[in-house]
This record gives sequence, structure tokens and C-alpha cells, in this order.
Amino acid sequence: MHSIPGSDQVRLAEISETKPATVEQCHAVIDTLTAQLASLQQTVLVLSEKLALNSRNSSKPPSSDGPGSGNRAQRRASQRRRGAQKGHPGAWREALPESQVDGIEECPPPALCECGAAISVRGKPERHQVFDLPPAIKPVVTEYRLLGGVCAGCGRAHQAVLPPGVPRGQIGPRALALVGVLGTRFQMPQLKIRELLAQLLGIDFSVGAISAAHGKVAAALAAPVQQAAASLARAEVVHMDETHYGREGGSGNWVWAAIQQRLAVYSVLPSRARYVVHNLIGEHPAAIVVSDRYAAYGYLDAQRRQVCWAHLVRDFTRIAQRAGQAGRIGAKLLGLAYVMFRWRERGKTGTEQFEPLMRRVHQALERGAGQTQCRRTAATCGNILAIWPALWTFLRQDGVPPTNNSAEQALRGIVLKRKISGPTRSRRGDEFIARGFSAAETCRRQGRDLLDYLHKVALAWIDGTSAPSLLPEAAPSG
Repeated sequence: MHSIPGSDQVRLAEISETKPATVEQCHAVIDTLTAQLASLQQTVLVLSEKLALNSRNSSKPPSSDGPGSGNRAQRRASQRRRGAQKGHPGAWREALPESQVDGIEECPPPALCECGAAISVRGKPERHQVFDLPPAIKPVVTEYRLLGGVCAGCGRAHQAVLPPGVPRGQIGPRALALVGVLGTRFQMPQLKIRELLAQLLGIDFSVGAISAAHGKVAAALAAPVQQAAASLARAEVVHMDETHYGREGGSGNWVWAAIQQRLAVYSVLPSRARYVVHNLIGEHPAAIVVSDRYAAYGYLDAQRRQVCWAHLVRDFTRIAQRAGQAGRIGAKLLGLAYVMFRWRERGKTGTEQFEPLMRRVHQALERGAGQTQCRRTAATCGNILAIWPALWTFLRQDGVPPTNNSAEQALRGIVLKRKISGPTRSRRGDEFIARGFSAAETCRRQGRDLLDYLHKVALAWIDGTSAPSLLPEAAPSG
């Protein structure tokens, strides 16, 4: 932010009170006003650019663009009519076999025709199946009576213990798993979870009990999520991103996402500093890290890093919207970025095929860093040149995409949870968000049933046994 220096303010006050008497004093006044005008113009440019920031030229989310900007779906809408297109094969539900049907009701035709003759039934009936819910879904309530006894020999007292899989609380393992699924996969707040359980399942617990259940789910997931986090140091490619997730009371929290193809690990931490990246993937990770240009990733070797081109497009768009030489350079860089994506779609690979484009991008960045009309453009282009190899890792390494879309998409569920439920209120809530969404997103990527997985985790936590792992199973050899 540019501000008016205090000495200039004093000088302007003096000028307003006294008039210059000599030519030299007039020149001094002109020089002061010229410098002041240049400072104000620069301040106006900076503030105007900040007001113009949106999801297309910055990291702001599309939801912040406002109602008049149109959403992405509207901007990309094709000219085809809505719905299935001509030639679409269609999709329909196959009828269940009779062995899986709960009841069969015969519906005969009318007894008489309009002509007055009797109608005889013949041929196979048309099968029509309706899926419905019973009038009341009742929970299974089991009472455990723990009997006590006394040894006839020594008089020592003995007390029965609960069977395996039975918790000390009143919410059973399958209900715990359901509460975890509703709070993560379906982003439901605790009050809505309580109302759903009470209305549909007849399980009427307080909001505090639902909150405590979230804490139990988080505790049950501690070991498998920790094991998954430890595997990040050995991964080949890791996508990383972070988003704000404030806690009620004003303290700032950040959700960090470390995403692999079949594994997702989230952490809710009170900082966005570099040490968080160290804790998540180590100071010398073996993986190639795909991320934006945030400074916390600056310690990574540019050869082992891929900078997101979707973020670069936003940077180039912002530069292109500036006036003069900076705007022309930004437009050139933006066009070259679109060329990169088109070449990728056409199947071009490797540094040899991209060498002409790489050379043109480098030249445009050098012009941007070398021009003196816009310091912000020079700084941005210089910073990108400093990590030049990280722009093209996707050409040197198979399996590395040019964008960080995987991490950004993986954070959408948590962002929706934040918008629906608001900020967390405790460390227990932070742990449920981090560990619960780690399990939910990992199960989605692996095609696993989240409810079944959380049920097994809850049983293991109740019995004090090892929880099932979140790590993907190794592909069979051969």
C-alpha cells in the first residue's frame, strides 16, 4: 500500500498557507506537487486493481465474484439443448429378481370388457417395482446387564465387562459411523444431524451428544490418519493447497490438504507458515510437490516442484488488465499459457516439443521483469523466472499434471462444510474436520464405502484393537 509521506503532508500544509515568492520557490512547489501526484496515482492504481480482483485474476473463490458476474457453468455453456442428446443410449434401473423383493402384489385386469364379455388373463405380467421406506425406522436398543459376583474362596469381588464392540456410551458403533458420514460426506451441521436422527431413525440425542460423537470418530481415526500422513514423505507426487477455516472467537485456522491419487490427508492448523509444510511432507520430500506460488513452498527445489498453471493464468490475467507495456506483456503471457493448454490437449509431450513455447514464455517474462513502468509486474515476472524449472516439471516427469486442480477440488467439501456449519469452536472440532474429511476423501478416491469403513474403525477403537488402514492396497503384480 502506497501512502503519502508525512514530510509531504507538512510541505503541502506550508504551501497552502504561504505563496512562493521566487521562481526557485515555484519550482520547488511544482516538484513537490509532481511527486505527490505520482504517489497518489500509484496508490489509486493499486487500490483500483485490488477492487477489480476476482476469481479469474486472483486466488479468490468464484463465490466472491458477486451475483452479476455469472458462474463458470454459464460462461462455458454450449449451444446444445439441455438433457440427453440425440442418440444417447439412455439409462434405467434393472428390476430386482423376485428373491430380493419383499412383497408381490398381483394386479389383475378388469373383470369385464366395455363390450360386456369376460376378460381372461394370459401372458406374462408387466413388472413394476416401487422402492419405499417403512412407516417407522426404529433403532436396535440392546440393554447390557453387567452382573457382579464374589469369589467363594477369597471373597474377591468380580464384575462383568461389556462384550466386544459395545461402547461405554449410548451411541453404538454403526450410529457413530453414520454421524461421521453425515458430518463429512454430506457436510451437515450438528443440529441438522440431531434432527435427522430423531425424525427418521428415532434416535433422539442432544447436540452435545452429537458433538461428543464427532470427537469419538476423530479419536478413532487418529491412528489411520497419522499412518496416512507419514506416507506422504514416500509419495511420488503430492498436491498441496490450503484454505482459511476460522475458529469461532477470532483465531485464524487453516486447513491444509496433501493429496495423492488415492489418498488425502487434511490438517487443521493455526498457521500458514513454512514450518507447517515441513511438518506435513518434510524438509526434503521425495515427492514432486504440485502447488501454487505461495512463498511457504519456496524452500522446495524447483526441479522437484510443479507450479500450477491455472494460478499462472490468473496472474497473467491480472497483468494483462494493467495499462501500457505491462498490459501488453500480460496479454502475451496469457495467450502463451492458453497455447500450452491447447498443445497438451493435442497430445504434445516432452521438452523438445514444447521448446519453442518455453522460449517465448521465457522471453516475455524477461521483458516483464526488465520493464520499469510497473514494479508489480516486474516483481511477479521476476519471481516466476526464479522458479523457472518448476513451470515445466510436467514435461520431464510422467504422472505430474500442470495444474493443482486435484488439491483445489479436494478442498471443496471442506469449504462447503465451513459455509454451512460455520467455524469450529474447539480443538475437538478441528480434529473431526481434519481426520473425518481425510477418511471421506480417501474412501471416495479408493471406491470404498465410507459408512462401512467408519463402522470398522469405531469397532476397533471401542475394542482397543488396530484400526483398518487408509493406505491404498498395492496393485497386484503381473
